[in-house]
This record gives sequence, C-alpha cells and structure tokens, in this order.
Amino acid sequence: MSNAISIDRDKCNVCGACVRDCVSGALQMVDAKPEGVHPDWCNRCSHCQTVCPTGAVKNDLLAGTAPRPVDRELLQPDCYREIVLGRRSVRHYKDEPLPREEIEELLDVVRYSPTASNTMDVGYVVVTDRARLRQASKSILDSFRKLVRLVSRPWVRRLASLHPEARGLIGYADRFPFYEGMIAEGRDPVTHNAPALILIHGPDKSRFAAENCTIAATNLTNYAHARGLGTCYLGLVVVPLGRDRRLRQLFSVPAGRRVYMALALGKPDVRYRQTPVRPPAPVIWV
Repeated sequence: MSNAISIDRDKCNVCGACVRDCVSGALQMVDAKPEGVHPDWCNRCSHCQTVCPTGAVKNDLLAGTAPRPVDRELLQPDCYREIVLGRRSVRHYKDEPLPREEIEELLDVVRYSPTASNTMDVGYVVVTDRARLRQASKSILDSFRKLVRLVSRPWVRRLASLHPEARGLIGYADRFPFYEGMIAEGRDPVTHNAPALILIHGPDKSRFAAENCTIAATNLTNYAHARGLGTCYLGLVVVPLGRDRRLRQLFSVPAGRRVYMALALGKPDVRYRQTPVRPPAPVIWV
C-alpha cells in the first residue's frame, strides 16, 4: 500500500467517515480500519481531510493551503439571500484603480469553487492595464461596426433572422447608433470603463469547462458584491476572444485555453437601493 494517503493511528477513532465520503474508492476499510488503498484513484477533493473529526488523515496528493475549521456562526442564510437578491450588473465604475490585494482576495476565495470531477482546471487572466483595455474595446467595436454594416443589407438581415443565434446580432445592430452616442460621450459599451477585467478560462477541449468557469464566475460576482465591488458579465468580450488571435495575445490568454467568462470589475459609481423585479420561477415538481 502506498503511503500517499495515510492515517495517523494515534488520532484516528475508526469512525469510518473518511471511507464513507470517499466516492473515488481511494480510501477503504481494511481489517475494520480506514486505509489509503488506491491513491491513484484519488481526485483530490479533500473530503477525507475535511470530514475527519480528529484530523487523522494525511493526503500527500493534496497541494495548497491547509484545511481549517469551518466557522458555522458565519453561515447566515439571510446574509447570502441578500447578496443574491441585491447583486446587480454594474456598468458605471469609479475612475479608481483596484489594489492588487483586493483582486487577490477575491480569487483566493473563488479558487474553492467546485469543478466537475474536481479537475480544478479553471484559470484567470487579470487585466488592469488601461491601455490594453482601451485597445481591446476599440478592436471589438471596430469589428462590430463591420458586422453592423453587413447586417444592414436586406438579404443578410433576412438570412440572419432565420438563424436563432444570429437574431441577437440584428438587435445589437439596431441599437448600435445608441452605442455610438455612448462612445462619443466617453463611455465604453464593451468594458464600461471598468478598472479591471477578469477573464475566466478552461481547457479548450473539456466536457465541463464552460460549467466550471460559470460556477467560478458566479462565486466571484457574489463575493465581489459582498465586498462592496461591482461586476458585469461581458459577452461582447467572450465572443471575439474565441476567434481573434490578436485579442488573445493582447490579453495573454494561454495556448490551449478558452475564455468562457469575462467580468468587468471595479468600485461601483451607482447604488441600487432595491431588489429587482423577477417573475416566479418556472418549476416542475415531479
């Protein structure tokens, strides 16, 4: 047996909690005692350590910060409910840079977000260089202007109206004169003049990479809101990053990785005083 997963017999009370919670089968009962019999099956979920009441499990396959006790008194459902109901997409930011420490604090929490099969394959690109943000916005808007001119042709519009994904482009094209007015006023309709941009990326060819990045983005937006910061999902950044090599280079997106989520981040220059209006959830009970 490998000692990559070991049990401190002096601490272990043989409750078997680590074995019951090990869905991978890395830990099993041997002679009525928990043993790390298949460390090669371990998916590094850390459940064996976090469920152990005595701290008897040592798993050398786990790299990173050591576990600590959960502070149950801080788990207030009303607080989290208010975070979810009160968070808004922010499109007005104060012209203030974000300290690197604040962004690092966000990402330090978000790295605990769950991933399918605990692949932990989510990565981040943090862009705070205002010159690069302006250059990216200009490039995206220039490309969009070309699409708008294309969609303005009647035959193209008719064809686009037949394709579900292209219908949204028609809507954006119709509103683009409004966006041009925003640009003339000094507003950026792409990144909203935010001081920071967070790109959340995963493997280019991975079954659940999009879902993993979406979960991370949700946790990031909620935690940022709790910290007094604003965020906004930026589809106008995600789409061109999928095909524009120069834009990927500008943002230093690693090779073999795809950006699934993009978030503007900064100190809000607007305050939302009430929760939004939402219809009841369409639930089917079976």
